[in-house]
Amino acid sequence: MPRRELKYPSQVEAWLADWGTRVQSPAEMILIGSGALLWHAAQRGIEMPLPENSMDVDPITTSEEVAALGYEAHIGSAFERKHGWHVNLMPPDALSHLPADWRDRSEKKDYGRLHVIVPAPEDLLVPKIARGEARDVAHAEWAHRLGLC
Repeated sequence: MPRRELKYPSQVEAWLADWGTRVQSPAEMILIGSGALLWHAAQRGIEMPLPENSMDVDPITTSEEVAALGYEAHIGSAFERKHGWHVNLMPPDALSHLPADWRDRSEKKDYGRLHVIVPAPEDLLVPKIARGEARDVAHAEWAHRLGLC
């Protein structure tokens, strides 16, 4: 059973900083899902936890090096045992659930050689609201309460 201990913005920031030190070649990652909402909170200095914990982060990458790190951090991995959450590598077509012009509003940050692109909070919420699951609704309300969108 996957653990659900991802709740603080600093957890995502620390994970990306760590991977940024481990990536040896320039690489790019797009971060979506609740982990991306937590990232936006971290960039604004907000440490308010999610109302309902998440079990994973959802990166998209074409980098073999980043993908290898992701495979090492899957459900049941040593990474999950240490951190309480895992990495769920997503296929590029997961971006089709975002508005077509999401890149125009995205934010970017470099962690060492790792270039991270994060869609704007309002774009990240589109698939969450469409799913309508209780956790997704709670995460959307959290983002609005914090003024992320």
